[in-house]
Amino acid sequence: MSLLLKSFKTKRGLRRFIGPKRIVVLFVLLLGVIWVWDQYNNGNLSPEIIRHYRIHHPILAVFLFVLVYAVSVIFTLPTLPLNLAAGFFWGGVLGGIYTAVGVTIGGWISFLVARFLIGQPLAKKFDNNLLNFIQNEFKINGWKFLAFIRINPIIPTGPLNYLLGLTSITNRLFVWTTFVFLIPPSIAMAYIGETLQTFSLHQSAVKEAIRVFLGISGAVTALFAIRFMSRFLKKKAENL
Repeated sequence: MSLLLKSFKTKRGLRRFIGPKRIVVLFVLLLGVIWVWDQYNNGNLSPEIIRHYRIHHPILAVFLFVLVYAVSVIFTLPTLPLNLAAGFFWGGVLGGIYTAVGVTIGGWISFLVARFLIGQPLAKKFDNNLLNFIQNEFKINGWKFLAFIRINPIIPTGPLNYLLGLTSITNRLFVWTTFVFLIPPSIAMAYIGETLQTFSLHQSAVKEAIRVFLGISGAVTALFAIRFMSRFLKKKAENL
């Protein structure tokens, strides 16, 4: 009888977790992935579309750019051409701000989808010492941690948004840190597009500029990782 009751509770819990709403969202998300990637492969989400639209509708072109960028973030499409195009169309500063707006909107939607579908499992306690250490660091230096991963362009933004949705981070903290600390790298990338007057990734000058930019970012990330691991090992040694 107890096993039957336990099985009933488990099935009811699974139904509550999966539920028709989550199934519908997953189905819509899957259809969206198929459709968006098909549009991308056919060139319908390229900066060229925005350039042609911008000639006759300069104001609406800004909203189109933000929409395309947000969709690209949600479905983890390559966004570097859009970063460069922002600078090519509107200059480094303004283009960088438009980019940050698009990333923030797309990132927030991804964040909410992950939280709705899965919840916040990464907010729970783990038996792993490293995971617990990361959680404690996140609680103590929450916005600083987010600032670092946002301002660092070598860390992929698209998948990160979904991962952050599984943590205890609040909506407000996610939105303002994403927007504020994505502005500097967005302006930097837009400035490359403005300076070289292109949004093509095939030019050697563009490849070199991006390589240097990401190389610096990678070096900073490596130094941060070394510092973080040294703190973890030191604390672990103190607890022995």
